[in-house]
Amino acid sequence: MRSEKILFYGYLILISVEYVIAQFVSNESIKDVSTIYNYSEKPISIGKLNRKYRDILYEGDMAISYKQLSIIVNGSTEYRKAAKPRQREKKENGSDRVKRQAYLDQNYPATIWKNGVPFMFHESLNPIAKAAILKAIHFWYRETCIEFRPRTFQKEYLLFIGNDEGCWSTVGRDASQGKQVVSIGDGCEHFGVTSHELAHALGIFHEQSRFDRDDSVSFNPRVVEKDLLFNFAKISPRQMSTYGLPYDIGSVMHYTPTEFSIIPSIPTLTAIDTNLQQTMGQLEGPSFIDVYIMNQHYQCQDKCQTQAPCQNGGFTNSRNCKVCKCPTGFGGPFCQLISLSFSPFCGGLLNAEETSRRFDITIRQSTNTRSKTCVYHIKAPEGKKIIVDILRIDSKCIEGCYQDGLELKMKKDYRPVGYRFCCPESSRRKLISETNLVPFMVYSREDDFSVSFEYSFVSATARFDEETKTQDVLIENSDGVFVSDSSSSLLQKLGFRRHL
Repeated sequence: MRSEKILFYGYLILISVEYVIAQFVSNESIKDVSTIYNYSEKPISIGKLNRKYRDILYEGDMAISYKQLSIIVNGSTEYRKAAKPRQREKKENGSDRVKRQAYLDQNYPATIWKNGVPFMFHESLNPIAKAAILKAIHFWYRETCIEFRPRTFQKEYLLFIGNDEGCWSTVGRDASQGKQVVSIGDGCEHFGVTSHELAHALGIFHEQSRFDRDDSVSFNPRVVEKDLLFNFAKISPRQMSTYGLPYDIGSVMHYTPTEFSIIPSIPTLTAIDTNLQQTMGQLEGPSFIDVYIMNQHYQCQDKCQTQAPCQNGGFTNSRNCKVCKCPTGFGGPFCQLISLSFSPFCGGLLNAEETSRRFDITIRQSTNTRSKTCVYHIKAPEGKKIIVDILRIDSKCIEGCYQDGLELKMKKDYRPVGYRFCCPESSRRKLISETNLVPFMVYSREDDFSVSFEYSFVSATARFDEETKTQDVLIENSDGVFVSDSSSSLLQKLGFRRHL
């Protein structure tokens, strides 16, 4: 079996040759140094934990069957042949007629766990791993319509194993296997990893495998060993589709920027929108898009006779059809409100003006509450856009910015993870929104985090170099949050105490 998989991985390399050669001759195959950050720490890398299994695991952590691998290879070959005339048509007509479908294979919906997911734990699992797995099971139960139950007599079930077996999983329900193994070995006992591997077992592939990924990230094959290039092959729409949902660089199913890189400081994947580079590679847990895709994949919307009137990209909660699941930053029954912050002393609405206001916030890890998130919305008049000028970031620079950081949603689609910043190199960065509303989150889960920025609104034709004046006041509260903003109405509303 091992030799058969190696042979088929070789085929995957061959079908990617044309793409790889194009990357070699492209001047954009290696981005400028602005995408290379001085990381003080890198997150858990599933690929590194599975290093000794690289020749038998697909894309670093998927134990797919010979049949699945054959389908993927054939589908990728056919799709590449069919894509050439479409690419010519796109150039000639200025449009792309490739339709977005769903995360499915030829056997869908037989490859989902329609009658629930029986599971059991092998004795090799340590207590920490069991707790992390149960947390992932509870998450996917709570956020979807999928049912889980301990195995009794079922022939088809998930078997979670441990010890030094790496972090990997089968993909989707495979009736031919019966028992399907999910490995949560040493070093894998984290919610980000267990939720990722369980998502594979439920039928979800990696985000960067999407056939439309080149619109969002560029791949640099120069820093990947030739026999590992198959890990960056794209899967055709016949086996993997997108439900019409946008590419999410902040997905828990996305590679880290330097995955499989032979030069640790040079990324293999670079965001086309460089403001998203620090968003890539988080293993905090599933994103809103991850949850949305899983709900679509398991047809959870069919559980509700009527759909809730969700706003701002939310969707109906299949476990309570009267309310919605909301993108990060939004709350209320229909995603019409600002989501709650960890403390009443932070979060709320900031009204932008033509004159810049300065906003400063510091969240300290000095109280019993470990995970702290303050949620704000910056709002401008209709027809205006918002400028955010990041002045200073004081934080540990970590790939994926999943521990402490600032997340700004500058796009009109609020569903994907936004621009995340946690590295001092991100200071003196100016951003402009696509709409008159910018949700942003300031979060601290491990260490102190501090950020300062200015914000204002401009017309669509305004230039970044307009001079503005700022004013601010300093406020603090008992929850370890120090906030400064020039909006006195906001301070009065939240009951902050001023310090002169």
